[in-house]
Amino acid sequence: MPKRILVVEDEEILRMGTTLNLKSFGYNVVGNFKSGEDAIEHIENLNPDLVLMDIKLSGDLNGIETVKRIQEKIDIPVIYLSVYSDQETIEKAKFTKPFRYMNKPFNDEELKFTIETAIKSHTQKKLCDKLKTHKDVINNIQGTVYRFYLDRGEIELFNGMSEKMTGFKPSELKNYNLHFLENLILSEDQKNVENILSNSINLKIPFSMFYRIKNKKGQIKKFYEIGKPVTGSQGEVLYLDGIIFDVTT
Repeated sequence: MPKRILVVEDEEILRMGTTLNLKSFGYNVVGNFKSGEDAIEHIENLNPDLVLMDIKLSGDLNGIETVKRIQEKIDIPVIYLSVYSDQETIEKAKFTKPFRYMNKPFNDEELKFTIETAIKSHTQKKLCDKLKTHKDVINNIQGTVYRFYLDRGEIELFNGMSEKMTGFKPSELKNYNLHFLENLILSEDQKNVENILSNSINLKIPFSMFYRIKNKKGQIKKFYEIGKPVTGSQGEVLYLDGIIFDVTT
């Protein structure tokens, strides 16, 4: 999909020239405004990938003030294009954390490279932030989050709760078959666990179950587990994803 660019420039000739250049580069110019007020009003509906912002604008807001308002609405990379190169203006612009401040006149190829780099860097940052959030959520869950590969009996644990809950390190839990805790599950509960998991895998439906284990200290603990089988492109079950909670009272 062509990258979506919003142009905010008060001089009509420059605004139209920049728009035509961007289109020649293959970008989709979703809007070109001469005032910050118009840009702020339409920014969410237009949903651009990047904003090219002049400092001097028509209306009551300048480019820096406009960017501040835009950033209150959406997270988006900004490139300033301006004839102003004085240190005071540049320092004010820095507070909005633009990707770059480019002085007019600028080279079209340099602008294209800067746009591509800005969008790519912003996308990578959002991905890293999202992954960090997911990691924080998983680490904050007071239960064992796992992925269990049935074909090779291997377990992937996503937080450090399994050892805390069982007393055993993952490397000590050997001979996985249908469940990676099977050697710890009390013999009275093993058949029920086996039946529930087999039914879930055969019918490819989510499961939930209670069972008891004996931890490393010999204590009996009651666990509650929920999960689901995950299938491949041919409908085959690849692994089980689940969470186990210690509900011992």
